[in-house]
Amino acid sequence: MFGTRLILAGMLAALGVAGCRPAPETAPIDNGTAKVEADDAPVADLNASLALDQLAGAENHMAAPEGFGGLPPDDRALRFVGRWAAEVGMCRSQAWVFTHERLTTPAGSVCEFGDITPVDGGYDIAARCTAEAPPRDDTIRLRFAESARAMLFESESVAGSGLVYCGPLPAAD
Repeated sequence: MFGTRLILAGMLAALGVAGCRPAPETAPIDNGTAKVEADDAPVADLNASLALDQLAGAENHMAAPEGFGGLPPDDRALRFVGRWAAEVGMCRSQAWVFTHERLTTPAGSVCEFGDITPVDGGYDIAARCTAEAPPRDDTIRLRFAESARAMLFESESVAGSGLVYCGPLPAAD
């Protein structure tokens, strides 16, 4: 019994000593190089700085492009017609342009459309494409990924990509 009390007393003494230790240093060591903050410095607005609306914060806090965030209606005659990009930040300067007759990519590829065949989930388009080589016949496969709100592009002559909708074509003058 005496041994148990002695062990208990030793443990309490150890805890008491541990409680008297100073807290470990957690702040970085300041060698006099730290900036002094002014009392009247503006307080950062966390919500504004984090761009809660990720689309509005994409390319230098630009507004979301018209039509972005969804796909063109599935009952539209040629749903693929419009401006598309690999990501929203590319909509302004690097959009793929799909018209009723052709595709033009930011890399300079051009495809002239022949037969456009509606298929489940999209279109198969017979095309003649020029992409860093002489023109060649190709089949462009466009499929709409409804849940991802994107259009999947496949071709033999132009690199495949997932594209987001940037909006309709500009109005003709």
